[in-house]
Amino acid sequence: MSILSTRAIYRNGILRPDTKLDLPEGATVQIQITPESAIDPKDALMNEVATLQYRYAEFAQEEHQLADAGLAHYSHLLEQEEKKS
Repeated sequence: MSILSTRAIYRNGILRPDTKLDLPEGATVQIQITPESAIDPKDALMNEVATLQYRYAEFAQEEHQLADAGLAHYSHLLEQEEKKS
């Protein structure tokens, strides 16, 4: 089974390929449609650092809080160890 990729234009309810398709008359095919104007939102965001920083700012803040809590806990453990010595 071969896979063919081609552009097509949709007009008046008919999808017309840009290239001649080498198919027998009446052939049944499976079509996957991807509009050319469709952009994956993840790809669009990757080009916008400021947008990514804004969207993930709450996670960055949470990470800082967790890190601070972890450092405070570690510091407390070290103090306890020193007192035991």
